[in-house]
Amino acid sequence: MSQWIAVALAIASAVCLAVGTQTQSAAVRGETSGALRPRNLGALLRNGRWLLGTGLLGLGMALNVSALTLATVTVVQPIGVVALAITTLLHARHQHLTINRRTWLAVVLCTVGGAGFVACAVSATDPSRRPGAAAENTVVLILLGLVVLLGIAEVVFRRRRISMFYVLGAGVLYGFVAVLVRLSMTALTAGGLGASNWLAVLMLLVTAVLGGWMVQCAYSSGPPDLVIAGLTVVDPMVGVALGLLVLDEAGEGLTGWLAAGMGLAGVVAIVGVVLLSRFHPEVIQRRAAARARSRTQDGGTGQQAASSRKVARPDR
Repeated sequence: MSQWIAVALAIASAVCLAVGTQTQSAAVRGETSGALRPRNLGALLRNGRWLLGTGLLGLGMALNVSALTLATVTVVQPIGVVALAITTLLHARHQHLTINRRTWLAVVLCTVGGAGFVACAVSATDPSRRPGAAAENTVVLILLGLVVLLGIAEVVFRRRRISMFYVLGAGVLYGFVAVLVRLSMTALTAGGLGASNWLAVLMLLVTAVLGGWMVQCAYSSGPPDLVIAGLTVVDPMVGVALGLLVLDEAGEGLTGWLAAGMGLAGVVAIVGVVLLSRFHPEVIQRRAAARARSRTQDGGTGQQAASSRKVARPDR
């Protein structure tokens, strides 16, 4: 019964995530022109809409933490895909966009894939299992290496501002956040503050802040429903992988057929994200605008070159 209460809490968390994401995205776009820079943070902190979005995201996080105290990461995290459909509708209404068939197909694939994953995960995991200290230390060490790699990648891709890089990076980081929340809450409920691993708590906070920054960068370079799609697929996939492989959350109900079903559902959801990243109306508009700017620049360069040749040609 506790797992289904966790599912209800996770659904409420997804609603808060969707509305908060749309609200924050609109605020980021209103305060920045182009890519988000650290100097824009001051303006965002004074923006009432951005603060409202932050509050909704905080409420969603609290609901998610409550869900993680009642069920495993494998069950709770995939439910966030519900936020995708809500965000798509809200963003289309806000931007006056017509949602094309491929975008609806992408949303359906993400939602069906996420729902199928949850249905399999409920039967495949055992919420009574308690991971040991070795599992927690393994998660922290993997996360430390990941933060270093993402830092290097940020330096490499900083000028290009690739939306999917920030979406994928944030999704992976939030997958680790979910796992660390699960570990911290398990230790707290079992042995109180004295049983908590403070290095894990510190890494949880650092990872949450870094993931939040990457989400803000993704807002400034892509539609919010693409951001949500990436987070609600990548985040649970990372959480599930860590839950099954590191935390040993797999129960006796995990059979080969059930594992295959989880894999198939995951693939369906990922295909939905890829379709959304290619055929979302706003993505299509951005590509068209980029091509128009490129043609204009090429035309201007050609005119300048022709003028230079005229000047350089000697008079006869």
